[in-house]
Amino acid sequence: MRLTRILRSAAFKLTLVYAGLFVVSAGVLLATVFVIATAALQNDMRAVLRSEAFQLGDIYSRYGLLALAEQVTRRMSFRTRGPIYYLVQARTQQVVVGNLPGMPPVEGVVDFVRERDNNNEPDDGRAKLTGYGLTLPDGTFILVAQDANRLIDMQHAIVRAFIWAGGLTLLLAIATGVLVGGRFVRRIDMIGRTSRAIMEGDLSARIPVRGTSDEIDQLVLGLNAMLDRIQQLLDGLRQVSSDIAHDLRTPLGRLRQRLEDAREHATTTAEYQAATEGALGEADSLLEIFSALLRIAQIEAGAQKSGFTSIDLSALMRSIAEAYGPSAEDSQHKLVFDIADGVSITGDRQLLAQLFSNLVENALTHTTAGSTVRMALRIAPTGFEAEVADDGPGIPEAERDKVLDRFYRLDRSRTTKGSGLGLALVKAIASLHGLSLRLEDRKPGLAVVLGGHR
Repeated sequence: MRLTRILRSAAFKLTLVYAGLFVVSAGVLLATVFVIATAALQNDMRAVLRSEAFQLGDIYSRYGLLALAEQVTRRMSFRTRGPIYYLVQARTQQVVVGNLPGMPPVEGVVDFVRERDNNNEPDDGRAKLTGYGLTLPDGTFILVAQDANRLIDMQHAIVRAFIWAGGLTLLLAIATGVLVGGRFVRRIDMIGRTSRAIMEGDLSARIPVRGTSDEIDQLVLGLNAMLDRIQQLLDGLRQVSSDIAHDLRTPLGRLRQRLEDAREHATTTAEYQAATEGALGEADSLLEIFSALLRIAQIEAGAQKSGFTSIDLSALMRSIAEAYGPSAEDSQHKLVFDIADGVSITGDRQLLAQLFSNLVENALTHTTAGSTVRMALRIAPTGFEAEVADDGPGIPEAERDKVLDRFYRLDRSRTTKGSGLGLALVKAIASLHGLSLRLEDRKPGLAVVLGGHR
């Protein structure tokens, strides 16, 4: 079963494709080498035979027939390039000397078959020869020939070499395909096992990374990052569910207590009306909490990004500072601002306005009368920084990250109005707009700093 999976794997099939391409390329190379080598050997053989024939013709012209016969006899016994066959034939087609039978004179290259007459010949009794014929002016015919089987043997050797090379290459390709396919299948099985473990409830399971930085490693890194994010979201969902159950018990308990008190003790219309108004107040508080939670969820989902436009952040912050000026005076706070001009951001104007409004309201709510709240917008080397700061009691360093979570409230803030969702909403809006968010201790006071890129 495992071998079947390996043979069906993409890695094995890809290896076979490359092996097939190699075999085709080797075939083309074989044909090219075969044609070029055959032509080269044929040309070499013909050049040697032609040179031999003209040398013998020159000897005949200079020294006569007897010298030619002696030279041919000597050369038949001295063979450096394999068997060479000679024929010297008079004009009357009578053989003068040589180891070939008489034949009609021919000029130039000729291929022919010679009858064999000794026991050393192959069983077929025939031999293919390539010769070069030369007819002298007095009609004497000279033929020099060589065994053409040398060329055939060379061709067979080339074919055999390529067959062996191609076969070995194909076997190596199959072995490599099985090896690579096996590794590929093992890694896919590992991903499958991790996926099943996660489906069975083990959200901490992760796919091992080989460290080879190949495509599968990159895929595994992406999957692990996705699983980390999913686990974070699920952990956050569990925490939110727990926080909702914990923090809503108090207003729901108060609501029930008011209604029970009205049922048990109210006797007049005024008492019923007071109980009803108190219950409605508690219900409105609950609705505000659920509305804030829903808004945070929508913002974190990124649904508003489709409606982003260019916003003049300088004008927006200046308008918020001016709008909260009277509220600051009523609560005996001092609200100052230092806002640089010309800073723009791509985003949702209503959400950004809510972000800075929440920060200003938090600063006014959690600082004592006489405190100063400062809004600032300045241009930074890589973009801009916006901040809302105060000179109040600040937030302990150990709790600065926690106050950005839903429903988290400092002990000293539990007596003040609020649900603990203001900064969580600020964090969600900042993340939606790609803004960095950090809380800084101003000694005294706290500064919420938002950083953005141009």
